[in-house]
Amino acid sequence: MARWRLLEPHYLNVPGTEWEYKESDRETGRQARRVFAVPLYLNPDIVTDQNDKENGWVVVSHKFDKAHPKDYVFVGPPTPNMEPIDDEADTISQGYVDRGEWKHPIESLNMTYSQSVLSEFEQKLASMLAGRIDMTPPPNISTNGVSQKQFDELQATVRQLMEQNASLQNQVLEATKSKGSIRRM
Repeated sequence: MARWRLLEPHYLNVPGTEWEYKESDRETGRQARRVFAVPLYLNPDIVTDQNDKENGWVVVSHKFDKAHPKDYVFVGPPTPNMEPIDDEADTISQGYVDRGEWKHPIESLNMTYSQSVLSEFEQKLASMLAGRIDMTPPPNISTNGVSQKQFDELQATVRQLMEQNASLQNQVLEATKSKGSIRRM
């Protein structure tokens, strides 16, 4: 049985994890209810998610085993941020590396792997809510996308751009006012 430990937070397809959407029709008062299969968020830093309390790990597996009943059983391929615990998991992970399926996110995409999968999931969710239902769950992902430093730098850049935009708008407004006062004379 293949077992991995999570190195980073992940969204994993664990059977039985669902999200319920309800809405009521204003005219009839009837309630429409939809249940969607969604990924389960597991973070190795959160004590309540850790199922191997001795080591402080979140351990996941491909199938249920009576020897390890607390393992989270997930569906789909493992991610590069899962560390194999046993030989079978090591063989499976190495197969993905050998086939080139685990590409470096910066070299292969204009965003990280996690961001691209989350973006795809958001698009699917929007289409489901719009009435076009595609019930395939998203692939398993690690949330090791953006560091706090990168996020802070992005916030500083956005703040600077907003200040520049406000300055330009004030200049345009002043130029418009001065042209208007010249025409009145």
